[in-house]
Amino acid sequence: MEEKVYLPVLLNITGKKICMIGAGNACREKLFSLGQVGQKITVIAPEIHEDFFNKSWIHLIKRKYLKGDLKGFSIVYVGVNNLDLEKEIKFDALTEGAMVNFLNKTEYSDFISPSAIQRKNFSIFVSTFGKGPGATKQIRKEIELKLNLEELDHQAGEYIRSRKGDEINE
Repeated sequence: MEEKVYLPVLLNITGKKICMIGAGNACREKLFSLGQVGQKITVIAPEIHEDFFNKSWIHLIKRKYLKGDLKGFSIVYVGVNNLDLEKEIKFDALTEGAMVNFLNKTEYSDFISPSAIQRKNFSIFVSTFGKGPGATKQIRKEIELKLNLEELDHQAGEYIRSRKGDEINE
């Protein structure tokens, strides 16, 4: 299989429905990034890790995936470790026009999601192109430790406000 090439983009998810199939360790890792975007997500899984509970932005459905569950969803994350079920989900997503990310199988994925550090005025994204999610997480943590993100956010906000003022005066 040819090695995939990725174009980093920020996807407008306003009004888009996001679904996660599975609620184990791989899915749990994705919660950090998804929790920062301010969107509700639906999680469907027969077994759910405790980290998924008590989050107002998660709608939990505790059961196995059923055909038709992806109706109306635009973005789907899958972490089920069952090849037959993954093939079924991929087919259903194609039928629904949804983009799919298999959390542990980038070769079947339509996209990958980098680890994100998001603030009000800027974002930093880190990726190993799906080759090492653990390394990505470690790099993100190093950045968080070494940079004063609140100060950078303040500086970015000041710059944005000054630029808007320049546009008004032009």
